[in-house]
Amino acid sequence: MPKGYSLHIGLNRADANHYPGMPELRAAVNDAVFWEEFARTEGYTTQSLHDEAATAEAVTNTLADYATQMLPGDILLLTYAGHGGEIRNEKPKGFDNERNDQTWCLYDRQLLDDELYECFEKFKDGTRILVVSDSCHSGTITRVADIDISELLSKGIARAAASRGYRSRKLSREVQQDVVRRFGSKVYKPILDKYETKHQAKGVKAAVKLLAACQDDQETLDGEKNGIFTEAFGNLFKDPDYRKANCETLIAGVSSRYFYPHPNFFQYGGIIPSFDYSFPFSIEIPEPGKVTGYRKPDLSATVATHSLRSANEKWDMLEMTEPAVILLEIEGTIKGKLTGGKEAEILEKKTRDGNEIYLVRFAGISSEQAWSAAHALRSELEKLNYKIIAAEPVLTINPAQRPRVTREGDADNPDYIKEWPPSLQQGKIGIGWHLDDEHSQLSSAHKKVLTEKPGATVRIGHFDTGYIKDHIALPAKLKTDMARSFVSKEDPNQAIDKLGTGQDGHGLGTVALLAGNKVPLTVTFNEFEGEIGGAPFAEVVPMRISESVVIFNASSFAEAIDYAIESKCEVISMSMAGKPDKRMARAVNKAYDAGIVMVTAASNCWYKGPGALLPKCVMFPAAFERVIAATGAMYDHRPYDVNFIQQSRMNIGTKYMQGSWGPASRMTKALAAYTPNTPWASANNSFVRSGGGTSSATPQVAAAAALWIAYHRDELERKGYYNEGEQWKKVEAVRYALYKSAAKDEVFPEWKKYYGNGILRALKALDVPVADASMLTKAEKAESSFFGVFELVGSFFKNRKLFRGSDVKPAEDALATELLHLLQTDPAFYNTFSELDLSNAGEVMQLVSSPEFKQKVLQSKYASDYLKQTMIE
Repeated sequence: MPKGYSLHIGLNRADANHYPGMPELRAAVNDAVFWEEFARTEGYTTQSLHDEAATAEAVTNTLADYATQMLPGDILLLTYAGHGGEIRNEKPKGFDNERNDQTWCLYDRQLLDDELYECFEKFKDGTRILVVSDSCHSGTITRVADIDISELLSKGIARAAASRGYRSRKLSREVQQDVVRRFGSKVYKPILDKYETKHQAKGVKAAVKLLAACQDDQETLDGEKNGIFTEAFGNLFKDPDYRKANCETLIAGVSSRYFYPHPNFFQYGGIIPSFDYSFPFSIEIPEPGKVTGYRKPDLSATVATHSLRSANEKWDMLEMTEPAVILLEIEGTIKGKLTGGKEAEILEKKTRDGNEIYLVRFAGISSEQAWSAAHALRSELEKLNYKIIAAEPVLTINPAQRPRVTREGDADNPDYIKEWPPSLQQGKIGIGWHLDDEHSQLSSAHKKVLTEKPGATVRIGHFDTGYIKDHIALPAKLKTDMARSFVSKEDPNQAIDKLGTGQDGHGLGTVALLAGNKVPLTVTFNEFEGEIGGAPFAEVVPMRISESVVIFNASSFAEAIDYAIESKCEVISMSMAGKPDKRMARAVNKAYDAGIVMVTAASNCWYKGPGALLPKCVMFPAAFERVIAATGAMYDHRPYDVNFIQQSRMNIGTKYMQGSWGPASRMTKALAAYTPNTPWASANNSFVRSGGGTSSATPQVAAAAALWIAYHRDELERKGYYNEGEQWKKVEAVRYALYKSAAKDEVFPEWKKYYGNGILRALKALDVPVADASMLTKAEKAESSFFGVFELVGSFFKNRKLFRGSDVKPAEDALATELLHLLQTDPAFYNTFSELDLSNAGEVMQLVSSPEFKQKVLQSKYASDYLKQTMIE
């Protein structure tokens, strides 16, 4: 029967003569105690070395004793908690790819990883060694004058954690340099010389697995009771499923407990198959001494991404994992060179108005934690005396638009979505119903414009994922020569959607509804013939602002607005939504002042299956006063909402999406159009019947706006609404006509609650003349109507404990914006965000000041440490 032995090393303090200036830790000994208690419960024979007892000689001698005692099949659990360091090695070329030896800071000196390898060489073939290392290592020193973004990130995250009482377990560069200066020649050079021409782990026959708190160039944190790595394991072990997990799954589970640093797993030595797939702490496993081969250490190994969740659980959770992308705008120029390092990739570098602008992607940080990275980079760059204009996340990741979730353009099912009307009338109600006079009236409105205003035209900017070439429904006047892509590393003069990206065809589906060409019966199930788009005579400029409708890039959106103005677009149609920031607000204001009617999707939400994946309310930019928010009305004129679903179809099997609406404060400029079950141009079939979401409603409203402008252009010009400084009046004139003519009480009594200004009636809108200037009111600026409140929140933050210290910290307005984003990121706040009047300063301040709200922020895994600190008096 195999035996289990364990050694638990923990150092809160070490010899001050050897480590001058090294701060004491609080929780490392506690970590050693935790692991020893855990080991006892698993049946191990344990011993420990704490503080003064944990010398290099004591550790190596104890390991030598275990090597003598242990027989094939036995296991050693070796845990370490304390400071971690790094010493430059000078191995000749060809001897490993590590330029630095990683170390454990034992009481009297640092123990090099090469020394541990030598200890492990003494263990017999067929033995197992499991190492849990809760320490950290410093990053590789970069060239003088270069700035390594990854190193800045690690430092900044640790500084932010310190604002909440955490301490780094990294041996600081200053202390490390002092140790090497004083003891390098006498203590460490003889050790380094000994291993100069020896490959790491060469000769190790035992099966060794290492679970480490972080990557070699990162630093982990010491808390009040335990280090964050050990604390995560303690929480993980409370879940019975994880008591059956292998190393890869365990390290992935730990990684999900905190976003940074990234825990690491690597292995080398003997391959014992059952050790690979079993719970690694188990003493008794099948054939524990059976060795089938040997591994070399993979020093580039990274975090595993295995998950214990079943397919159904993944569907219910629908967790998104998209790398964070941060926009950095730095006043002036960087001295030297800004490099990505191990963690970061610089996607773009631009210079604007003398400032350097970088777009940086962090593969190991999800978009939900992007603010932590943004604050960390700002704080570290400011410590280097750079003035930061902006350090902000640019991506909003919405739930995956998979067929199982939304069936927007489901190529595998050409039929109506059965849960929503008019599915009960399939065979009687054909494709194109949304265009008729009982619904949007777009078909009749288009004919009226062509008849009474021959030669009329208008230009529309289409913001989406691009288009798919050669589809029969592409607009006749699609301006491919003006097409633009704002996606990083793509040809900027193309706007072609890429099949297989997860949402291919979304741009095709919306552009066909916007201005689709004439289609024959043969491609519409013999149900429709004619122009499928609402404004088929319009010029359409395709702008690819994202690879997927799931991902909203605020930076690309702002650039696309500038291009739409330059291209003289008069309408913008965008079936996407994202989290607001000042960049988005400024872009909306620019479009409004240029006379562009912006129509954007109010957004969608889900009522079953994956749970509350988005707030049930109008999102941004649709929520801005200067934008028309497109909401959804069904075939029967009732709201696109679960409360109005066909009762006979309540046994939902596949379709859980519904349109978003409310609160009242965000509905003042809203207008509904028809969805779901509108025609959807497909990448695989010409059409399906299952177009859904407010993605389908948006291009209908945009088409109606374009029709009205084309029909009334002469009068708009006569009244001066194209003159510089007066162009906003054109936007308000369009909105006045669309709102005044919309269907209201005659189709649905609660129209204001769900639709804002009613349901689109494009033909009736044409009969509304151009309003006089005296009838028009300029909408409030996006900044003042929204960010004014959050400037007040920022001032509130300034009185908190965080801002009373002297250390560099994020700007108050950045923290206020993060708080706004948090309300749309953490499901715990969705109900709050869906009901909050963001223009009401008193209501917002009452929320932020409440103890319940503060506690939620402190508990949120999405809130940065700096934001959490603002919740503390």
